[in-house]
Amino acid sequence: MGMGTLHLGDKISGISDPKKINAWIQEAVSLGITLFDLADVYPVKGGDEGSSAKLFGQALALTPGLREQLTLVAKMDIIFPNAVDTSREHLLEGVNFFLESIGTSYLDIMLLHYANAYLDAGAVAELFVNLKQDGVVRHFGVSNHSPSKFNLLQKKLDRASGGDIKLVTHEFEASVWNPSYMNYDSAVADHAYENELHPLAWCPLGGDPIGGLNRLFKRHGTRQVKIRHTLKSVGDEMGIEDETVVALTWLLSHPLKFIPLLGTTNLDHMHAQVTAFEYEGKMTNDQWWAIGGKGGLCAMGDDQCNYEEYMP
Repeated sequence: MGMGTLHLGDKISGISDPKKINAWIQEAVSLGITLFDLADVYPVKGGDEGSSAKLFGQALALTPGLREQLTLVAKMDIIFPNAVDTSREHLLEGVNFFLESIGTSYLDIMLLHYANAYLDAGAVAELFVNLKQDGVVRHFGVSNHSPSKFNLLQKKLDRASGGDIKLVTHEFEASVWNPSYMNYDSAVADHAYENELHPLAWCPLGGDPIGGLNRLFKRHGTRQVKIRHTLKSVGDEMGIEDETVVALTWLLSHPLKFIPLLGTTNLDHMHAQVTAFEYEGKMTNDQWWAIGGKGGLCAMGDDQCNYEEYMP
């Protein structure tokens, strides 16, 4: 598992005190979670853009040596709310923003945050090679990309690096609330599987991607009732009381081996949610499909899906 940082600097539903953020980081590390997912546009709500990474850096500075224990994912290229910029100048600006904000000399993984219809894949590949050679970024990947966009960038990267640099991950939404990328008519999850990637799953419990109320556990509607009823039913069968743990177990049970990015800043919730690992491999095929079906997966094709109801 990893931790998301969308709610750092979010004065509505997050934490903004560097001391509390430091305690949050250290608690995650004590539970074996060392991957943290950052973005230059976080928090989207409740705070100033970019303050999440700055507060994270201030928190790290309180404990010398803590940064070296972590794997930091840095996402960039979104110009919120309606543009994307993957130019060399903008991406270099993003890299330097993270280095300065976090107080580090390197980034573990750099991700293009969102697919760009105006992408110059050759120029991005050349930049990746330069950043790798300079020791500034160790690994690269993408977030929210189609298989074709991923393949295009990898092809240009193979050419620019002589085959030495491979994209190491793809981050996309995956949860019982939105399992669409696992569906029979989507190639996104299968593409990651084919390329032996372990995707980073954002909003693995149905959280709001811009920081609003959780779509599954905090909002109310027919779809939420159906999914949560099934989570409780399967939880009763497996001896799991917490529905969020059942939902995470469902995701962890997929053979693709997703890496869920937990969004909580509540330490009790964090402790509860990591217990999903105890049930990995114990969910039956019938239980997995009972949950997935209510989430919107179509076992036998379109005629089984009510797309109006199951739009994420």
